[in-house]
Amino acid sequence: MKKLTITFLAVAVGFGVMVSASHAELAKEGSGEYLSGKSGTFEILKLGKSRMQMNWIVSGVFVEAPENSPLTNASFYSIGTLHAVEGKTTNTGGIVFTRPNGDQIFGIFEASGVLGGPLTSAIVTFTGGTGECTGIEGKMKGAPRPKVKSSKKGSWQAIGVGSVTWKIP
Repeated sequence: MKKLTITFLAVAVGFGVMVSASHAELAKEGSGEYLSGKSGTFEILKLGKSRMQMNWIVSGVFVEAPENSPLTNASFYSIGTLHAVEGKTTNTGGIVFTRPNGDQIFGIFEASGVLGGPLTSAIVTFTGGTGECTGIEGKMKGAPRPKVKSSKKGSWQAIGVGSVTWKIP
């Protein structure tokens, strides 16, 4: 009976340490670098020789984020559109980040670039959130990312890299 009690106590303490470590306190303000993996699909509508419209859907997960940031182990889902005129592109969309505890962060995505080339500008502006992230403000700025070959026609995969700043009231 004594061995069973000691074993139970050891398991309970181990579980308590594990849970408290996985629920570290959220930093209310900060900045740093992030790394994500993402995948998406798209549909293209050609509009003559010099124009096109593309609608896209992306989902992914952060694999690195600043310690105790709202993006630590978060997933994301985004829907948007790209319009190209004579090779120059503009992107806009909405994005929802979901934290491991279920809290969400909402944002607007804006980017520009050149067809077939890297984005010259990519910014997500946080517009609010739920739970611990209610009232969040901040931005994510994308940086040039490594090129990844698509694994399937009509889809794409990418590595996202950049910086993030945030402030929660």
